[in-house]
Amino acid sequence: MSAEKYGTAKGGKKGNVTLYSYDGRFKIQRAMQDRIAFDERLQAAKELIDNCLADWTEGARPEIHALINQAFSTDKEGDINTGRVLALRRLDIDDERWQQAMVAIGEALQVIGSKSYIRVYERVGNTDQYKPISLDIAGV
Repeated sequence: MSAEKYGTAKGGKKGNVTLYSYDGRFKIQRAMQDRIAFDERLQAAKELIDNCLADWTEGARPEIHALINQAFSTDKEGDINTGRVLALRRLDIDDERWQQAMVAIGEALQVIGSKSYIRVYERVGNTDQYKPISLDIAGV
């Protein structure tokens, strides 16, 4: 292959790569997805956030607390939804304790594994659009 001939590697840092057939009719993608989880530092972040909320919402209705607590709620298996917790980091709140909590959340993130996904596409006519080809044998 061309990459071997010139001594280069295909794909990005994480191993994602897209290859096209010679005529451009087919496209194959390998996508790597990291599985992330939080370590015990998330509890420290939660405590800092709770302290912020206690000060900010003194005398306010308890529904305000429910909004933030939702981010830390667990599913049936006891896992925290990483997307909800990470969404807190996008909030622009100028409080030193909040900023410390966001740093703690970032440091609590741990990559616990990764998965590789292979997807195959076929070009739709002469357009630049591709439609997926199902590789699920049961779904064919």
